[in-house]
Amino acid sequence: MNLLKSLLSTKSLFSNSFDWGMLILRVIPSFFLFNNHGLRKLGKGVASWEGLGEAAMPIVGISFGFAFFGFLAALSESIFALLVMVGLNTRIFSLFVLFTMFMAGTYHLVGGESGEEAYIYFVIYLVIFVLGPGNYSIDYRLFNKK
Repeated sequence: MNLLKSLLSTKSLFSNSFDWGMLILRVIPSFFLFNNHGLRKLGKGVASWEGLGEAAMPIVGISFGFAFFGFLAALSESIFALLVMVGLNTRIFSLFVLFTMFMAGTYHLVGGESGEEAYIYFVIYLVIFVLGPGNYSIDYRLFNKK
């Protein structure tokens, strides 16, 4: 009965469960975003970044700087995802990633495809932005010295 009560309770399941949950939420999606999407985009170069920017930015009325915006998307899905994974300046970098994922999801929807994967990443990084990195992060070590 105590196990069932613990599972149904809104209290923490075990000591530091919030921090362990945030660590898991940062590490696993960030690794997959980096490995499956970002690393490939970052290494392709300027022509690829321009194509990324040109594909997505007109959706929001931007018709300039395609290589720059494409580079930011590649950077968000690679280096910024890694920085979120380790919890360094987590809120700042998660903001970049969630914006990139919103744009990617919208691009796919406008093209008649499913934007589901990008929107799932968007929600994950939105939660990380709102809740912060937790205690098991570089941010905690740097900014919460007592």
